Amino acid sequence: MEAKPILEIKNLCIEFQTPSGALRACDDVSMTIYRGDIVGIIGESGSGKSTMASGILQTIKPPGKIVGGEIYYYPLSGEAVDLLKLDAGGYTKYRWSSIATVFQAAQNVLNPSLLVKEHFLETAWAHNPDLSEEEVMEKAKVILNQVRLEERVLTSYPHQLSGGMKQRTIIALSLILEPDIIILDEPTTALDVITQWYIIDILKKIHHERGITMIFLTHDVSIIGSVVDRIGVMYAGQLVEYGKVEEVFKSPKHPYTYGLMNAIPSLKDDVSKRKAIPGYPPNMLQLPAICRFSPRCQVHLDGNCEGSKELTDVMYETKTGQLSRCYKYQEVCKLCH
Repeated sequence: MEAKPILEIKNLCIEFQTPSGALRACDDVSMTIYRGDIVGIIGESGSGKSTMASGILQTIKPPGKIVGGEIYYYPLSGEAVDLLKLDAGGYTKYRWSSIATVFQAAQNVLNPSLLVKEHFLETAWAHNPDLSEEEVMEKAKVILNQVRLEERVLTSYPHQLSGGMKQRTIIALSLILEPDIIILDEPTTALDVITQWYIIDILKKIHHERGITMIFLTHDVSIIGSVVDRIGVMYAGQLVEYGKVEEVFKSPKHPYTYGLMNAIPSLKDDVSKRKAIPGYPPNMLQLPAICRFSPRCQVHLDGNCEGSKELTDVMYETKTGQLSRCYKYQEVCKLCH
């Protein structure tokens, strides 16, 4: 069966006005997310992952502003909706009930003065005031069981929960209205390795049972490799590669992706063979007049690519179905290897 899109992002641009000028944190990002997939978005801190997610959710705060693009949501029933054309009131219909999120540093999201059950009630009633307390609590108990938490958590305050329990509570809270899409922004940050994998296992189980579409934002490639169906790689505000995870991992078509994959430690080989990507991401207020990755790209540094800015302003489809911003990907791959 052909996969159907659930979210289509077209040429999304988000800028922040600063005293030094406009900083475009999300620059002409386009991607299609298919119903039932888990999509991973990876990249270094400051690459634009969270900004893109905020654009989808329409939670960009001043001085930030969406300056261009379209975001289409495809519900199971009804026609496609361009989320960016909705005003704040119109978007409320979709936020949390259709598109929910688990925020970065979610452990700080819970209100310390409220019991966990009050968080569930406030969230549910904000979108569906007709629900009774009994209905909300029954749903909350089922979801808490799915994230492997006991019912007693409902009568606890956030400070009485461990970091991993808080994280699972937030995941449960995002599921209370049975959304189509969940955006998870660094959901395992600040957790120990064992708890990280425990959370990942829970998310995989929820996806299997509910068929929910997930967008997983992280800078840790090793965490999501075995979880996601497709993967997008962001660098300096741009999407530089997007494709099926097995293709991107086995045969990356952008030198930045190759550098990320080559930097991951492995138990199977000599860790000394792993190399960090040299240099640093560019100053977003002083972008180079060439390909943004050129100053760190060994192919460019070796004189094998001119790093044309104009040619990297578009994405190219490869023979394996990936989209890459590198216009010399075939030569690049040979030279990288």
